[in-house]
Amino acid sequence: MGSLNLVVPLIMWGREAPTHDISCVLFTRSCRTIVTGSRDGQICVWDFDPPTLKLTPRCLLVGHTASVICLAQGGHGRGTTFIVSSSENGEMCKWDLRDGRCVEVLKSSNIHSSMTAYQMLNVSDVRLFCVGNYPEILIYDPHTLDILFSLAARIQPDWISALHILRPPRRNDEVVLGVTTGGWVKVWTVSEREVRPREPIYEHEAKMIHSLNALCLVCCTYNQRTVLIVSQDDWQIYDAGDFSQLCRVGVTVGERWMGGDFLAADRVIVWTDMGQAYIYKLPTKLLKGKAVSCIVESRAFHNKQVEGDNPVMYGIVQPQNDEQLVNSPSWQFMMIPLESGAEKLLLRGDCEGQVMLWRLADVSENQLQQISQVYPFQPLIFPATLNHSMSKAWAAMTPPPIGVLDQLEGEKNPPRITASLFLPLQGRLACGREDGSIILVPATETIMLHLLHGKHHHYHNWAQPMVLRGHQGRVNCLLYPHGESSRYDMAHLVSGGIDFSINVWDMYTGNLVHRFVVQAGQVLQLLVPPPTCTPRIQNCICSVSEDHSVALLSIKERKLVLLASKHLYPVLSIKWRPEHDFLMVATHDGSVYVWQMETGHLDRVLQGVTAEEVLGACDEHLTASGSGSGGASSEAGLANPAVHLFRGLRHRNLAAIRHAAQRGIQQVLGEQNNQQDIHDSSKMRTCPLMIQGLRTNKQDANSHVLFFDIEALIVQLLSDEYTLMSPGTLEANELIMSSQYQRMNVLTHPASPEAAKKIAGLLSRVKESAESVQNLIQNKVEQSGFRPTTLNSAKDGNGSGRVHIPRHLDVTAQTLQIGQMLMSLLHSWGLDPSLDHTCEHILGLLKPRVPVSYGLISKSGYMALFMPTWHPVRDADMPPINLPPDLASELPPEMVELEHRTQVFTCRGHWEVSPALTTHHLLALVSVANTLQDMNAATLIPEQERRRKNHIQSSKANQMVTNHEDEFSRQQSVIKQGWSTLTALHTVLLPDCVAAAGAPTYQPPMVEILARRWQDRCQEVREAAQALLKTELSRMGANGRQKLVELWSPHLPTHTEPLPTGPTSYSNPEAQHPPRPEHPATKTTSGAPSVNTTLNGTSGNSSVGSTSSERTMEPHPHLDEDHYDEEMDGETCREVVAQTEGRRKQATAIILLGVIGAYHGQDSAEGFGLGNLAMQTSKALAYLVLAPPAPKLPAHTPLRRAAIDLIGRGFPVWEPYLDVAKVLLALLDLCADTDRLAPSMKYGLPLIPEADSCRTASNALTLIAEARPPAFITTMAREVARFNALQQNAQSLQLNIHNTVLHRAKTEILRVMEYLIVHKRCHIMDLMVEVMDIVLHCVDSGHLKSRGLNEVFPSICGFPQVSHCPHTRRIATGAKNGNIAIYELRAYKCQMIAAHGSSVTALSFSPDGKYLASYSIGENKLSFWQTSSGMFGLGASQTKCTKTFSTAPVPDIVRMNPQRLPKLVWISNKTVVHMMADGTEHRFNA
Repeated sequence: MGSLNLVVPLIMWGREAPTHDISCVLFTRSCRTIVTGSRDGQICVWDFDPPTLKLTPRCLLVGHTASVICLAQGGHGRGTTFIVSSSENGEMCKWDLRDGRCVEVLKSSNIHSSMTAYQMLNVSDVRLFCVGNYPEILIYDPHTLDILFSLAARIQPDWISALHILRPPRRNDEVVLGVTTGGWVKVWTVSEREVRPREPIYEHEAKMIHSLNALCLVCCTYNQRTVLIVSQDDWQIYDAGDFSQLCRVGVTVGERWMGGDFLAADRVIVWTDMGQAYIYKLPTKLLKGKAVSCIVESRAFHNKQVEGDNPVMYGIVQPQNDEQLVNSPSWQFMMIPLESGAEKLLLRGDCEGQVMLWRLADVSENQLQQISQVYPFQPLIFPATLNHSMSKAWAAMTPPPIGVLDQLEGEKNPPRITASLFLPLQGRLACGREDGSIILVPATETIMLHLLHGKHHHYHNWAQPMVLRGHQGRVNCLLYPHGESSRYDMAHLVSGGIDFSINVWDMYTGNLVHRFVVQAGQVLQLLVPPPTCTPRIQNCICSVSEDHSVALLSIKERKLVLLASKHLYPVLSIKWRPEHDFLMVATHDGSVYVWQMETGHLDRVLQGVTAEEVLGACDEHLTASGSGSGGASSEAGLANPAVHLFRGLRHRNLAAIRHAAQRGIQQVLGEQNNQQDIHDSSKMRTCPLMIQGLRTNKQDANSHVLFFDIEALIVQLLSDEYTLMSPGTLEANELIMSSQYQRMNVLTHPASPEAAKKIAGLLSRVKESAESVQNLIQNKVEQSGFRPTTLNSAKDGNGSGRVHIPRHLDVTAQTLQIGQMLMSLLHSWGLDPSLDHTCEHILGLLKPRVPVSYGLISKSGYMALFMPTWHPVRDADMPPINLPPDLASELPPEMVELEHRTQVFTCRGHWEVSPALTTHHLLALVSVANTLQDMNAATLIPEQERRRKNHIQSSKANQMVTNHEDEFSRQQSVIKQGWSTLTALHTVLLPDCVAAAGAPTYQPPMVEILARRWQDRCQEVREAAQALLKTELSRMGANGRQKLVELWSPHLPTHTEPLPTGPTSYSNPEAQHPPRPEHPATKTTSGAPSVNTTLNGTSGNSSVGSTSSERTMEPHPHLDEDHYDEEMDGETCREVVAQTEGRRKQATAIILLGVIGAYHGQDSAEGFGLGNLAMQTSKALAYLVLAPPAPKLPAHTPLRRAAIDLIGRGFPVWEPYLDVAKVLLALLDLCADTDRLAPSMKYGLPLIPEADSCRTASNALTLIAEARPPAFITTMAREVARFNALQQNAQSLQLNIHNTVLHRAKTEILRVMEYLIVHKRCHIMDLMVEVMDIVLHCVDSGHLKSRGLNEVFPSICGFPQVSHCPHTRRIATGAKNGNIAIYELRAYKCQMIAAHGSSVTALSFSPDGKYLASYSIGENKLSFWQTSSGMFGLGASQTKCTKTFSTAPVPDIVRMNPQRLPKLVWISNKTVVHMMADGTEHRFNA
C-alpha cells in the first residue's frame, strides 16, 4: 500500500513470537543497537544496554522480498543512525534506526555478498565498499545509495570474494586489499582526490595465492603486515609485504570455516558453520623481533616451516548447549576501545533466532604456558555472556502480547491462526486455524475488547464469534469473492485447506454450502477470474494446489469447470487472457502453459523468451483495460509485438510467433518493469480500517496489522454528515457558496427583460434545489475515488463499473467505532486530567489497556512494526507507579505493572519514539478531531451521535426553537469546546506538556512531511498539516528557522531563464534516460529533467550544483510520501531516481521556504528581506503558478496548489519580485469556473484536482486582495483597460474576445471586488474610478437598463462618491485627485472632468438626470454640472460647471471618519440638500 493516503498502522502480535531465521548480524559502533537480518527478508532491530547486558527486540522492518545477505552501518544523520541492508535479489535499502523508516530503496542487478562501511580521509561521512557477483568493488554513498566510483581489475578480472581496507601510517590514502574467487590478491590505493565519477580505479598490484573462494580477508590492526584469509577448507596467514604464506590450518571433518579476525598480533579467532569459534596462537618463530609484527628482515621469516611452527588452538567459544543448527549462523567480531584497554566482543545469530554475545577475556602468556603443560590438552571454554531470542522475550512478558482471538475462553493452547481475511463491508474478520476451524468475529468490537477499557467489557454479546467447522487440518487460505467483485453472492466465503478440500460457506447462517475435492494436494491459493471472462467462468473461482494443478470451480453450478494438471513444476503465477479464452499458468522452470478455459484443453506450452513475452502481454493488457479504457488493448496492442504473438497462437502460425518474438524481446522486457506494490492501495480506499494477516515464515501463526486510513475515515464521517443536510443548511454552514456565485454569475451575463423576476426566482431555487447540490457532493466524492454511504455502489474488482449492492446496516456505527478506536489510542492520556475527563465522559474516548505496538509505513510501502517487548521509556527512567490504591490492591501485580506502563506510554513514551511517528500520529489526531468538531460537534458515543443526527433531520423538518433546542445547542458547545481543547493540546501545547511529564526527549514532528502535506488531497489533513507546521516553525524560534533555511535553500531551483510560453521539455541533452514507469496510484508520468546528483556528495543534504547553469530541473509534481516504487533495471535507472529525489527535495524546499517566508518573512531578521532568498523563493513559486501544463508538471497537482496557496499567504513578501499582473491573470484563469466547480474552503470532502485548484486559487486571490488592495485594484484596472482596447480592435485582429481570462473570470473578479468593498472601504475610496472600471467590466450593462445600480450591485452604492442616473443611463464617480469620471452606458464611453482641487467627497444626479451635484470636503466647495449634447444629439456631449457654492467648513474629526462624511440629497429636480452626519442641512439650487 503506497503512502498516498495518511495511514496509521498498528499491530497485534499474538502470543507467539515471529520466527527469525538470522542470516546476518550487525553490531552498531555505538554499541547500543544490534541489527539482525533474516532469511525470510525481515530485519529485526534490538536495543542493547551494555552495562546491564540487556537485549530487547525493538522493531521488525518488513520490506525485503528475499533473504537479507548483508548489513552495514550507513553513517549518521540529524540525531539518528542509518543502516543499509542488501538482499539476494539485488534490493538495497537504507533504514533509519530510530523508528525503522525506510529512507531510500534501490533495486539493481548487482547482488552484494558483503558491504563494508569505511570512513575515508577528508570525507565527512562513511562510504560503503561492496563486493558481490560482479567483477569489481563498488563504492556507494550510504545516504543516496548512488555508486560514487568503482575499483576494477586489469589482470584476471573476477568476482571479488572478500576485501579489507586500511590506512597505512604516515600516508594520506587508503589501501584496499581484495581477493578474487579464483585466488588473486589485488591491491588498490584510493584517495578522495583521485576519485572521478564513472572512471574506474585499477589495481596497483596483483598476485596469485593458494586460496580459492575466500570468505574473509582481514589485515591485522596491530601491525598492518599480517593478513588472515579464511576459506571453507582452511585459513592461512600471509605477509602483506610480498603475500608469502606464513602458515595454514585445515578444517576438521564435518565443519566449514566461515570467517575470522585478529584478537592480538599473535592471536587469531576463527569461526565455523557449526556455531563454534576457535582461538589460536600464531607461532612466535614467525613473529621474531618484536612480538607485534612480522619482521620481513628476520631470516627465520622466510625459512621453510618445521614442526612446531603450526598455530596452537587454545580456546573454544561455544554455546552452553550443543544444538544442531539447520543453517549456518552469522558472526561479527568487534573490538571496542576503552580506557582500560579494548573490549573484545563476538556476536552470533543463528537460524533459531538466538542472538549470542561473548566477551573474550585476554589470556596472558603465563596462562597459555600453564594450559599447554596440562596433559591431556584441555582448551579453554568461553561461555556465552548473553543469549537472547524473540521467543525468550515473548515468554518473559506477563501478560503475553495480545492477539486477535484471545477472547475465546476455555482454550488453554488455542490453535494457531493460519489464514486471515478482513471483510470491510461486513466489518468482520475471518480467521482460519490449524485445527480446521474458521472463526468469524466483528473486527472493531474484537479489537476494542483487547485494546481499550470501557463498558463493552460487561456486555455478554460483545464480539461474539461464529465458528465454521468442516476442514480436517489446517486452513491455508480464505477468499471472499463478493469483496473482489459484486457478481458473486454476498453470503459466500470460500476456504482452502491442507485436506485437499475447498469449502464454500454461507457466512450468515454458518452452513457449509458445498465442498469441492478435486485436487491431489493441499490448496495453496484462491483467486477470482477477471470480470471480462465468459459468463460461465465469471461464476468460478480459481484454486492452486500443491500437486502443481490449477482448478476452475463454478460456485453457481457447483462443479469443476477446468482442471489444469499437467504442470511438472510448482505454479509461480497465473495470468488471464479472457477475450481469447486463455488461462496462462507460469511455473518455476520458466514455462508457460496456455489452457483453453471453456474446453479444458492444453493449447500449448511456451518456454524462454516467448513465454516471457506472452506474460508481459497479459500484464500490458491488464493495465490497458484496468485504466478504464475497456477495449483499448486493440489499439495499444498493435504497438506491442506480443499481440501479434497472440494472433499467431490462435491461428497456429509459428512463423508469426517467431517473428514477433524476435522483434519484441527488448520492448516486452522493458514493459515488464511495472511496479509491484506490497499491498493493494485501491482496496484501502473504501474502508477506513483494513486488517492484514502478517507472518514472517510459513510455519508461524498470523499476527494482524491494522491500517487506519485517515482520509477514508474523514470522508466516511463527512459524507454521512453532508447527506443529512439540505442545501440550505449547507449554505448556512458556509460549506457551499452557490447562491453567492449564482448571484454574481447572473450579473456577468446578458439580462433579458424579465431579468428581475428571473433573479428572484433563481435565488429561491438555489436554496431549495436539493437535487443539484446533492449531485454535486456525490459527484465530487465519486470523482475523488470514494464511496459515500448514500451511494449504494462499490467499485468493481478492477473499477470497470458501478454495481449497486446493499450496504451493511451499521456502516455509520462501524465508522464511529473505528474513529473511537483511533482517537482513543492516539490521544495523550495523562497530560491534562480535566481534558481526559471530558474525553471519557463527553467525547466518547476510551482509555487504552496496553501499550500499543504501532507501525510506520515509509518509502515503497515498506513497514516498521514495533515489538510489544519494547517500551520507549527505559526501566531506569520509569516514574513511580501512580494508580488509585483501591484499584492497585484489587489487581494482580503484573496487571498493575501493565497499567502503569500503559499510562507512561500514552502520556509521554508515545511522543519519544521518533519524529516521523509523531508527525503521522499528530496529523491523524488533529485532522479527525477537527472533522468531528466541524461536523456540528459530533461525539464518538453512538447513542449521542444518533440523537444528534435525528436532531439535524428534525430541525430540517420544523424550524421551531424550543427549550430542548437550547439544551441541545448548549451540549453541542461543550462538545465543540472539548474537541477544540484536544486539538490545542496536540497542536500547540504538546512539547511543554510532555516535558512537564518528565520526558527528556520529545521528538518534534518532521517539517518535511508536514510541508509535503501542505496541500494534501483531503482538506482536513491539509489544515492539520498547516496548523502543525506553523506551530512547529514558531516553536523552533528564529535560530531554528535559520538552520532550516540554510539546510533547504540549496535545493531551491534557480530559474534564470524566462518562463516557457508553450509546453517545453526541460531534459538535459547530455543525459537522456528512460522515464520512470508511472505510479499506478497517481498516473502521471514524470520525464527526465537534468540531473542534480551529488557526486562529491558529502551528505544527503549537501548543496546541489546544477549540471547546467541555464537549465534547472522542474520540481516534482507529486508530493506524496511514496515516490520511488518502480523496479529498477540496472544501475542506469538509478540516475532517474536521483533526479526524482532531487526534484522531490526541490519541491519540499519551495514549500518549506514559502511557508517560512509567508509567516515569518516580514521580519527582516529572518533573511527574507529584500534579499536573494526571497527573490529565489518567489521566482520558484511564480514558476509553478505560471508554467504551462507539461508531462512533468501537470496542470493540477498538490505542488502547484501549494505554490498558489503560498503566493496568496505571503504576497507582501513576494510582491517586489513578482509580475503581479501575470500572477493575478493565472489565478483568475484557474478560477474561471468557480461557480461551477468549487465549494467553500470549509467543505471537507476531497475534490477533483481541477475543483481543488480552483478553490485554492480563489482563496489566494482573496488573500492577495486583502493584503494589498491597491496593487490588486490598479493591476486589474490596467488589465481591464487593455481588454477594452483589444475589444475595440477584436475584429481587425481576428481575436475571440470570449476566450480571454478577463472575460471568463468576470464572476470571480466581481466576488473579490465585493469582498474588498465590504472589508477594505478606505482603500476603495482612494481608487474609486478604477474600482468602477472593474465593476462595469464585469457587470453586464443590460442589467442597468431597467434597474438602478443600487439594485444590481448594491455594495458599491454605499459610497457617496458614486451616483447612477437610470434615466440618462450614466454613472458618475469621484476620484481622489478631484476628477469626476462620467460613464455613458449607452455609448460605452467614459468622460473625465477636472472638477475639484482635492478629492471628491460626494456626487449625486438630479432625479431627471439634467444636473450632477459634486462636493469636495477639502475645498469646502459644491458645484453643479450640466451635460449638453450637440445639435439633434449629434457631436460630442460636453459637461460644464453651471454654478459653484462655498460650503461651511467641516470639523477635522468628521473628515477623519469615512462613515460620517456629508451627503448630497436631491429634494426636487433643481434643489439639492447638503446633509451633514449630525443632521444639519444646507439647501442649494441649481
